[in-house]
Amino acid sequence: MLFSTITTALLFAASASPAAARPPPPRPQQHAPAKNLDKLASLFPHSNLSAPNDLTLKYVVLGIGTQNYTCETPDGSMAPGTTGAFATLYDIGSRLNGSPDAKGMIASISSLALSLYEWAPDYISTCLQGQGFQDVVGHHFFANVNGTSTPTFALDHMVAPYPMTQVAKMGAIDAPAGATPGTNGLPAVQWLYLQHKAGVSQGGINTVYRVETAGGNKPATCKGMPASWEVKYAAQYWIFGPK
Repeated sequence: MLFSTITTALLFAASASPAAARPPPPRPQQHAPAKNLDKLASLFPHSNLSAPNDLTLKYVVLGIGTQNYTCETPDGSMAPGTTGAFATLYDIGSRLNGSPDAKGMIASISSLALSLYEWAPDYISTCLQGQGFQDVVGHHFFANVNGTSTPTFALDHMVAPYPMTQVAKMGAIDAPAGATPGTNGLPAVQWLYLQHKAGVSQGGINTVYRVETAGGNKPATCKGMPASWEVKYAAQYWIFGPK
C-alpha cells in the first residue's frame, strides 16, 4: 500500500504542470503521539550498535531533510567537512504501533520517502497523510553547546514544554548493503547511536538511534565540490528514555 501510494504520486507529479501542483495541507502545531509503543519496540531494527537496554521506546519518527557539507578547497587533498543536518520529523510510531504491516513498512519507508523527496517534494505531505504519517512532531538540527555543534532533537510540535534532547555520537556503523543510495550514487549515511551528554535533555528522552537510512552521504574528497552543499536524506529516528 505504501509503495503504490508513493509510486502513484511520483507518476502524477512527473506528468502534472506546475500550475496543477497543490500546496501541502496545513500541519497541526500541537501533536500528541501514542504513549505506549511496547508493541513496536519489539521491531526495533537491531544491528551491531549497542542495544537500548533498560530504556523505554518513546517515539519513532521519520526524518526527511538534508545532510550539510563544506569544502575549503575543491581538490582531492581534503575530505569534506560537515555543518550537521536539518530534518523535519514525522510521527510514524503511532501508526506503526500494532499494525500488521509494521515490519515491512519499517524496512521500506525511508527509501520511498527519499524517492518522493528527490522527485516529487510537493507531494510529501499528501502521500504521508495517505499512510497516517502526516503529523509533524518536531525537527532535527545542530546547535552550539559549549562551543560544539551538537545534534539536537526538538519535538516542538508537541504541547510545551516539549521533549528535547541534545546528544553525542556514541557509536556508528555503515548502513546495510541494501540501503538506498542517494542520487549522487553514494551509499546511505551511517546508522548511529546517540546519547545525551551535555546541553538540554527534557521531556523524558535521552537516547536516539538513527537507523534505516537512505541517501545523505558525501564523497571521500573535495575534488570538484563547491564550498558548501546539501545532500537529501531520509532516516528513522527511534527515540528512547528512562523507564
